[in-house]
This record gives sequence, C-alpha cells and structure tokens, in this order.
Amino acid sequence: MKSLLNNSCDILSSKKVSEIDSQYEILVNAYAQTEREIWGENYVRISKEEYQQLIEQEHVFTAFLNNEVVGTILLSQLSETIFSFGLLAVDFSNKGLGIGRKLVYHAEQEAMKLGATEMTLEILRPKNQFVQFKQQLAEWYERQGYVFTHSADFLELKPTKTEKAKQLITPAVFDCYRKELIHD
Repeated sequence: MKSLLNNSCDILSSKKVSEIDSQYEILVNAYAQTEREIWGENYVRISKEEYQQLIEQEHVFTAFLNNEVVGTILLSQLSETIFSFGLLAVDFSNKGLGIGRKLVYHAEQEAMKLGATEMTLEILRPKNQFVQFKQQLAEWYERQGYVFTHSADFLELKPTKTEKAKQLITPAVFDCYRKELIHD
C-alpha cells in the first residue's frame, strides 16, 4: 500500500495562477470521471471563473507533493459553528497516498480555528443506480469519522440550482454526512 510516510505532502492556501490552473485541471478531471453516471460524458463540475471566485471568497486549499499540485479542497462556513467542505479532488495518479485524508484533516483543523464544532459534506449519487465509486467514497468518509444523516433530492438540498438540475441525466440524491469536531 502506498503512503505519504516517505513523501511530504504540504497543504497551503494558494492563489498563484499556475497552481490554480493545476488545481482546476485536477478538479475537472476528478469530477468528470466520478460523476459520469449523473451528468454524462465530458462533465465540467464548475467553470474556471466560478472556481476563481471561490478562491477569492472562500477557503480553498491545495495539496503539494514534491512541489507539484496534487489535490484541492474547498472549505465553506454555513453558520457560526457549522462548516462544510466540498470540491475535494486528488490527482488519480497519486491515489492511495493519503492526500485526500490530509486535505480533509486540514479543512477540519482550519474550520476549528474559525470556531467550528461540526463539519458536513454531501455525496451526490444516482437515485436508482448503484455506483461502486460512490459506495467506496461513503465508506471512506465513514472511516474519517463522518456519520450519514439523511438523503435529499437534488433540488430539495439545492433549490437555487434549477438550471443545474436540468443537466442531470438521471434522478440524483445527496447523501448528507456530519462529523462533530473535537477541540483539543
């Protein structure tokens, strides 16, 4: 099994154009591969302009391995004490190194610095179709301490995303998870 034990993976907040380009490429590739059953071929999760806006407005963190961008995660504040993360993406050529786990841990630590006591996340999956990767992802989050709370239809959870919902090629639901963040 590969691990980061012999490699240093640094997590930083980065706004360099070349790094943003690399982050964006990893993000688009990851979602195109993992959400094909929901959105179809050649899916682009977020436009580059929207992503750059998120970088300016929110907390976007970048994983570096040997000075190369290998992953990204978005941290969002939902309320004074509840935060969420999303847009987690790791370069598939570095799968199994613990980079995703390190990105999630970093987002949790940053959220706690800002007063978080709870972290939430959502996994979008087809409503009536089993997708192995989505099951593996759910199990991975559970191993990180996240607990399934409920499922919600796409528009129930994202009522302002009606245009986006029209692009779904199959009915989809969000599986929602939460984790209590323990301050030392």
